[in-house]
Amino acid sequence: MSTLGQLILLALGVAGGTTLVLAAYLPGRLRLSDVLDDRPAAPVSSSTYPVLQAMLRFADRCGARTPTADLDLVGKTREAFMLNRLGYAFAGILAVPLTSLAFAVVGAGTPVFLTAAMSLGAAVLGWTLPRLVLRSEAQKARAAFRGALVAYSHLVALGRLGDRGPVEAMRYPATLGDGWAFQRLRLAMNEASLGGRMPWEGLERLADELDVRELRDLGHIITSAGESGASIADTLRSKAASIAQQGLADQKAGASVRSDRMDMPIAVMGLAFIVFLAFPGIYTMIGS
Repeated sequence: MSTLGQLILLALGVAGGTTLVLAAYLPGRLRLSDVLDDRPAAPVSSSTYPVLQAMLRFADRCGARTPTADLDLVGKTREAFMLNRLGYAFAGILAVPLTSLAFAVVGAGTPVFLTAAMSLGAAVLGWTLPRLVLRSEAQKARAAFRGALVAYSHLVALGRLGDRGPVEAMRYPATLGDGWAFQRLRLAMNEASLGGRMPWEGLERLADELDVRELRDLGHIITSAGESGASIADTLRSKAASIAQQGLADQKAGASVRSDRMDMPIAVMGLAFIVFLAFPGIYTMIGS
């Protein structure tokens, strides 16, 4: 096989492997069963390797910000997140030299300084990629949580219209859902009850943990009912309608962004076709 054919096969292999790795870790479209069942109620804390614990303590001393709210929302531990970042960073550091070595075998090696610079860039990309994936997962989880809050708000309003007390109107609807969002609501109110606090205090604490502003607003609304006995059924319904409208607006904005991104693959395909046509001539000129 000619050198050109070897280069083409090598490029196809690297591109195919990179595509498969990215496809395995980038978030895809969620199924209904995934949203309802597979998310844990809370992240399970675990004591892992002492090296990771030491690195976490070092990151805390350096002031590195850990996305604890996002990790709590998707049910991941800090140790697992750090392990992912380290794994991707080391993979980026090793991928470029190995690829350069493969090209050097067929006589198309790259300069050392360029390999080092690309390795550093790949390491930075590998370190950043898990954070971007986590942010995307957290955004989807918060959107799903807001959808559950719409249903929960309507149920609490119906309970208040049925002359249930504020506490009972909050606790009973949380037992009707089997999804992960309702599980978190139940857990927060149960923990507040065991600690001698009111259920809405548990919801406000959960809002701070998950960084969900709508849940904090809902807690304030129910607090007013618990402290002053005010009728909040209409307020809860209005809040539920506001959350639903905001979710619909976010979905439309996301659909518009995804539509705009469809232009990028077409442009990349056109550029790749031009490079494919020009590569033989450029390679011949360089070789001569």
